Amino acid sequence: MKKIAMALMLALLLSGCGAEETLETVADDIPLQPVMAEPAEISVRLPDNAVSPVLESDTEQVYLSEDYEIAIETRSSGDIGGTITALTGFDPEQLTVMHTKQESADRYEFVWVSAGENGDRLGRAVVLDDGSYHYCMSVLRDAENQKKSQVVWSDVFSSFSLK
Repeated sequence: MKKIAMALMLALLLSGCGAEETLETVADDIPLQPVMAEPAEISVRLPDNAVSPVLESDTEQVYLSEDYEIAIETRSSGDIGGTITALTGFDPEQLTVMHTKQESADRYEFVWVSAGENGDRLGRAVVLDDGSYHYCMSVLRDAENQKKSQVVWSDVFSSFSLK
């Protein structure tokens, strides 16, 4: 009888150790990376004496003149602070950044002064952020000799837009 009782107790003890069957389902919900839109086309009225680009790639054009240089580039959107720092060399907190709206894009404008090889250089830039890209235009020119260039920079910057 002891053997039967012991076998029953052992059977009861081991009956709780059975492995449970687990089911796993596989779904077709694969997270998709968003497809970035094609960059918009930039429209700007460059000064009359701006020569054709001396440096040109798919995302950047640099125009040089005797007393200024203009860079127009397209960057991936995201960190506007990183874009401003890349353009100026300064943190956005060190600059006065004017933020406005221009059609369906955010517009950021700012100026800075930096040391150049032949004296201080005055920089001015505008960035349009459409949510996918940062469209940037920056101008560097001599800070001391502002009258050398007869360019009306307000006209150039106000013409910077997306098509």
